[in-house]
Amino acid sequence: MTELEALRELVTFREYGTLSAAADALRITQPTMTRTMRKLERELGVPLFDRRAKNRLSLTHTGELAAQEAEQLLDAYDRFVETVRNDANLHNEIVVGSVAPGPLHFLEQAGKRNAQWESSITVRHSLIEPDAVLDNLLLRKETMIITDREVDDLRVESLYLGEEYLGVAIDNFNPLAQRTSVTLADLAGMDFVVAHDIGPWRAVIEEQIPGAHFLYQQDLSALEQISKYSAFPFFYSNLTRSLRMTDERFMPHTRTAVSIADPANRIDFYATFLGDNRRLALPIQQYLAQHWPREQ
Repeated sequence: MTELEALRELVTFREYGTLSAAADALRITQPTMTRTMRKLERELGVPLFDRRAKNRLSLTHTGELAAQEAEQLLDAYDRFVETVRNDANLHNEIVVGSVAPGPLHFLEQAGKRNAQWESSITVRHSLIEPDAVLDNLLLRKETMIITDREVDDLRVESLYLGEEYLGVAIDNFNPLAQRTSVTLADLAGMDFVVAHDIGPWRAVIEEQIPGAHFLYQQDLSALEQISKYSAFPFFYSNLTRSLRMTDERFMPHTRTAVSIADPANRIDFYATFLGDNRRLALPIQQYLAQHWPREQ
């Protein structure tokens, strides 16, 4: 039976082009690799290498094909190992991810009100790209992912949670602060301080607020300090307005919270999970849907 290590060596030879370079990359000796490649040829019953040129080894056409197929097999094996290990980990904890930060903050707040949740649910704060959601679920990286769209796959369920919409905190001396609501276009040309990773909201604000500048911040503590000691407006949402960290940004009461009344100011969210994780995910979805904040 062909060993996986032999396939890795074949793929590495194809990548580096010589036995010595491939052996160095794999941290084995060249004679060891030579023996493994000869053994692989015997097991397959076909020549994989062209040895006619002096001091130069190259893959035959069949060898090229074998290396390509070996790479696919190794990728499938790595995926198999990752899926099995992730599944074992998910038996010990419920892992929830999201494509946007607001729903995760709301989930954490819900967990603080429910001792059982706090001990059994792990919130993964690194946001997931929408195109990676299905693959993450199939690899068992998360039990449930909060998505901004329904996932159309028979292996998956997507159940509605609620909508998120933004408000804006505006300096009290700005005329817009005297209004009960604004549109996104009303905010044109302004400079905002914004968290770096806001998922699909980034496209919304950049596309809908003409001429605006966004000072994206990786460090949330720095974001809080900039908000407190500058006049830059910032965004909050119906999912984050009641959080302590949002209140801290409003201190020392130099900004007014203004609603954004705009059809583009809305993202619907769904609890998305594999069908065989329904027992674990459904109670979370039901709780979040029932307690989802409707107003800013």
